[in-house]
Amino acid sequence: MQGKINLEYGESHLELELSANYQVLQSNINNKKIDWDNKIKQSFSQPINSATLSKIVADEKPEKVVILVNDITRPVKYDIVLKPMLDELLQAGIQSKNITLLIATGMHRPMTTQEVESTLGKEISDNFNWQNHLCEENLVYYGELSEGVPLYVNSLVKEADLLCAVGVIAPHYMAGYSGGRKSLLPGVCGRETIEAHHSLMRIAGSKTAHLKGNPFHQVTLEGAEKTNLRFISNLVVDSKNKAINLVVGHWLKAWEHGVTICQRSSVIEIKQLADIVIVSAGGFPKDINMYQSQKALENASYCVKDGGLILLLAECREGLGEEVFERWVDEGPTPAYLEDMIRDVSELGVHKAYAVARVAVKNSLYLYSKLDDETAKKAFMIPVNSIDEFINKYIDKDKLVYVMPHGANTVPKYKA
Repeated sequence: MQGKINLEYGESHLELELSANYQVLQSNINNKKIDWDNKIKQSFSQPINSATLSKIVADEKPEKVVILVNDITRPVKYDIVLKPMLDELLQAGIQSKNITLLIATGMHRPMTTQEVESTLGKEISDNFNWQNHLCEENLVYYGELSEGVPLYVNSLVKEADLLCAVGVIAPHYMAGYSGGRKSLLPGVCGRETIEAHHSLMRIAGSKTAHLKGNPFHQVTLEGAEKTNLRFISNLVVDSKNKAINLVVGHWLKAWEHGVTICQRSSVIEIKQLADIVIVSAGGFPKDINMYQSQKALENASYCVKDGGLILLLAECREGLGEEVFERWVDEGPTPAYLEDMIRDVSELGVHKAYAVARVAVKNSLYLYSKLDDETAKKAFMIPVNSIDEFINKYIDKDKLVYVMPHGANTVPKYKA
């Protein structure tokens, strides 16, 4: 088999030419054109397991409305999930000054005014109050969740008479799937909460596209319920990161319906493990740094043999992306050493270093990026300056190669 494959890299593309035994892993389940105007109208007028926003406002007369929105690392089509929500709230009698858009940064950096304008849109950013969540400021304690996780949440959540969230449902390497309850925890929680919560990734059940027996997921449910998250609007994306559906309504029931759709479009069954996997994180902002790009590396590890090669294509314009993550990969002389050393450390950033290390223990990792060679090596990856040279050196007709154009959203499931 021979062919050319375009893969996203930053805000551009890379073209690969392969003449080996290769297979592209991405779903083609939804190719039909979606009438989004009709989908939006139908979804908000008939929310899942919930009254409409208009009826909630009429019946409960909330004075303060808080809507949790994603930060820049998680792109959302706000014209689909947020604008209709705002329009309905305004039409129901809520004044714009009483609506706050709380950016769920978790422990990421705050967004700039320019970034907020470019993501939410100028009309929304100019006419509604918005605020970055800061994980060490203005927190309220809600008590302890299971697994010993203390729940500290942004005080605006406590003040809200109506708490809503918008986001995207896609596979997530710890929570099973993103969206819904995850906007609350870890999105607008305190550092202590987020670090304790992320430490649960070391428990076997906390993994991609897996919910039953997943402690990371279970704790997020508890957090959302305890803080009275009420109403969500979430896009569902497929393995190409293409929006394929919209779920609106009850924070849990609507999200669960979206997960069912996402499972069909992002989980891909495979019959063999590959010798080599070439994986793109999916372009900007999914490859904005190594901290975010790691998700694609995790998914690639599900479809490669132990001892196989993984080539990650990730621009990483913002470097490794997180100070603690960078410190830990810098201090670990080998993946095995690092995996063992940080097994019981809860400091946020460590979980990403742990995730990279556990893949590097089993596989040889190669990286095509804008990182300098020394930084790539610190992250246990062999820097690649020419993809063609990598292909010529390692790929031949006897090797089975998987290519994952959207690694962050594609979950291979191996059936032996």
